[in-house]
Amino acid sequence: MAMTSSAFEILRSTRQLPVVEKELVFGKRSTDAAAARSTAGAAWGKSSRKWVAASTSSREFGDAMPRELRTLVAASFDVFTRTQKKTQLGAFGVTRASREYREALKTCIFALEDRLEANKDTNVNTEEEGEFLDLLKVSLAIWHLCELLLLRGGARGADRTLAYELALWLQEHYCSTLLEKTEAESERLKKQQKPEQDPAFWSTIQSLVMTGDGPSAWSILASHSSYKSLFSRDTMSLTGASTKAAFQAVQNLLLTMPGRAGNSNRTMGHDGPAEWKTWNDACQYLLNTDGYIKANAGFTTLLETMAAKEDVLKSHASTWYELMMARLFLDEPKAIAHRFEFLMANCFCVYNKDEKSMGNFDCIILAIMQYDIQSALQDIIALGFSWMAAHLADLLQRSNVILTDEFLPDADCTLRERFLLQYAMEIGASSGMWQFAVRYYEYCPKFGAIAIRSALAREPLPTDYKMERLLAYCHGKKFLAQTQKHITLQRAQECKAKKAYASALHWMLRDNHLDDVDALCDGILQECNDTKSLTPLHEAVQFMESHSELTRPQKLAWLVKYREFQLVLDDLESLRQQLKTDEILRNKDKRMALESKARFVSVEAAKRLDWLFSSTEAPKVLRSEVLRQAERFLKESPTVFASRHLYSLMAYLQQLDRSFDRQAFYDSGSNKQLKERIESLISRNLAEAMLQEATASGCGVDPPSRQITAALVAQQPYLIADASMEE
Repeated sequence: MAMTSSAFEILRSTRQLPVVEKELVFGKRSTDAAAARSTAGAAWGKSSRKWVAASTSSREFGDAMPRELRTLVAASFDVFTRTQKKTQLGAFGVTRASREYREALKTCIFALEDRLEANKDTNVNTEEEGEFLDLLKVSLAIWHLCELLLLRGGARGADRTLAYELALWLQEHYCSTLLEKTEAESERLKKQQKPEQDPAFWSTIQSLVMTGDGPSAWSILASHSSYKSLFSRDTMSLTGASTKAAFQAVQNLLLTMPGRAGNSNRTMGHDGPAEWKTWNDACQYLLNTDGYIKANAGFTTLLETMAAKEDVLKSHASTWYELMMARLFLDEPKAIAHRFEFLMANCFCVYNKDEKSMGNFDCIILAIMQYDIQSALQDIIALGFSWMAAHLADLLQRSNVILTDEFLPDADCTLRERFLLQYAMEIGASSGMWQFAVRYYEYCPKFGAIAIRSALAREPLPTDYKMERLLAYCHGKKFLAQTQKHITLQRAQECKAKKAYASALHWMLRDNHLDDVDALCDGILQECNDTKSLTPLHEAVQFMESHSELTRPQKLAWLVKYREFQLVLDDLESLRQQLKTDEILRNKDKRMALESKARFVSVEAAKRLDWLFSSTEAPKVLRSEVLRQAERFLKESPTVFASRHLYSLMAYLQQLDRSFDRQAFYDSGSNKQLKERIESLISRNLAEAMLQEATASGCGVDPPSRQITAALVAQQPYLIADASMEE
């Protein structure tokens, strides 16, 4: 089956899902007006999308799909997935699934009608929405016809009720306006004293007979004044008896019409043809032998209609479908289904020049009646009914009507996959419909994995909740491992751009994007430096305290330690402020206790400071800050540093002198002076530290030899990344 579709061709050639042109994409907050103007109804024939190859991997919200269509998509998906769980549905299962699809479409139509009725005074796209509603009704009619002719079990033509069910199908989908008009005329005539004098009396009865509604036709005929007057007489003449007999004979025929609405199953059993012949013979006999009927033109026309006189039916019917419905009800039951297309063609040609003047929808109906399924599916997909093509082809395959698993050379996939891809791409281009699209892609063995990866990579990620849903879908699927990493990094980058650093760290660490974590740490420190505030640092690192299970790269660990150091500094500053209060100054005991606490906190700060400048991941941007804090604590007496901390500081200064970018650091005169001040303070602090350590151990003080000191310095890890390079 040769078919062309720009969307499918783009997918096949680029190995990426196509996108809708920019002007058809709406913002995140979709309004009802945007939904009405969008092409989200393209899967049901509403205009068509303009597909183009994706030039970038940008994430954009699709157009807005109306609520009624979203409900239809969800209901259809539920039916589809349930049918896929069973390898064999059987005739009953296929029919049940078809009816569920049809009911879902009918519910959508009713909901749209209610909305249009409620908004009829606003005049917002009423005409366009009305046209789309007509398209949905046409889709419903086509699906119903396929259910009658293609999805029924048994041999073709074996179901003897098919002709009458087809007539009822015409009633439901083509003749609703005619039926409403006829019903209104019936109610009007019943209220008159002598309705037979009304010009519409006999034509209304004739219309009811042609729609197979004999009881309603009799209810009007029984209001004939000649018939009612017969029951007001005590005695009856021969003429009256003849009149009554004629009316009662017609009554019996009208009430026992074969295939009458609501009773087709009872009247058309295995003896259906015999019953129809008996009934038709009775009509012919009454028409040819009853004098009262032959003398009354209205009765004569009525009996000729019941006897299916071709010229009478043609003269009364005004459309091909009205004529076809009458012939299905009144002609001999069609035992062979493939005669229906000839009946339709003949009825159509009565009111049109030839079959070539048929519209697109009439051509689809004729193809279905001809059992030309290939042409019907071609026309359905060409008109944009991808929803119908995807689900109908699936049921036709399960009914063994077609073989959709045959490989199509011109499409590089099967027919079933081709239709599923088209439908999934149509709905997937709408905002919030990715979940349904990817589930349909799962049933596409050739292009499904490509489409899923492309769909997930482009789906906007406005919230962490949606991100979790995408990851939940990717979980356990090996072919989505790289896609999962990609979308996780994309979400992290979006959070970083919004300066939501905690969320960005969370997503990067969750999928082990460690290089990006390092870059984010540098960005956080730069933000702190630019804003002269540690708020970004606190917000970014605070969540790590409750997520101990996450990996901590060295640079992130340094950042966590630096935050701890800043918190210790805050505590120290708080204690020093308390020492300045009058109450503490007057109370010696409290002052000594606070001084002891302050010294303890200073020692803890010195320990953390040692860890910071001993780490190989210490950021260069904080060199000056770390040295200023070191100078601050070196000025305290007695010293708060241990000797090993001071040796680490000496190693840090030595490596700073040997780094490639030392000149850039020392270009600032304040940095050079800061280093010199620290070097001058180290000797005193080292002496005090060694004395304190010796006193604490109860031993004398022996200053270490130059060789030992050099060894201690050499053992310290390098702080500067390129510090190992000699000049």
